[in-house]
Amino acid sequence: MAFDQRRLHWNLKYEQGLPSLEKPDPFFVSAFNQFVADQFPNGGTVLDLAGGIGRHALWLAKKDWQVTVVDISEVAIQKLDEKARQLNLALNLFALDASGYPFEAASFDLIVMFYHFDREICRRVFSALKPGGFLICKSSLSWGTDAGTDPTSTKPLAKSEILSMFPELRSIYHQERPVSDRGVVEYVGRKHGSIGKPQ
Repeated sequence: MAFDQRRLHWNLKYEQGLPSLEKPDPFFVSAFNQFVADQFPNGGTVLDLAGGIGRHALWLAKKDWQVTVVDISEVAIQKLDEKARQLNLALNLFALDASGYPFEAASFDLIVMFYHFDREICRRVFSALKPGGFLICKSSLSWGTDAGTDPTSTKPLAKSEILSMFPELRSIYHQERPVSDRGVVEYVGRKHGSIGKPQ
């Protein structure tokens, strides 16, 4: 699906409202609390790719993280901007496809990718992590004979594929399981280095 079609698709969805994307994903909260929070007690820098209306971004900003959100939907970014202003939170917002974001090397302590996995940007995502930085990712997974995929998404990951996409990250959590008619992968990886408290 072309960029303009994908943007229109998500603009319409966010105009109609997506209540399921308003609260932080339980896996994100548990992974952050278990692996990341103690390493960055005073917050850090985070990039939320395809961050939508900010279910993770706002949660992190309230914990004093410096948050950058990228999402293809201008509607989502506008709604997130309004919500952040109401809460007196400062966010860096970009209405872009994730592949169009100008990744800079060693810029983020944490990168968040939920249900938008673009194989073409994995190298840039890895490069943008600071030494000692974390990637928290959750994505659709091909499971069994799963053929029904969302036309707006990239092809679902194959089993264990995420490990080959980020071979230089140390996998500290990796689970794959079936969910209804498809699968889901939950992953936390860490870049080697000494930023944050030593383990």
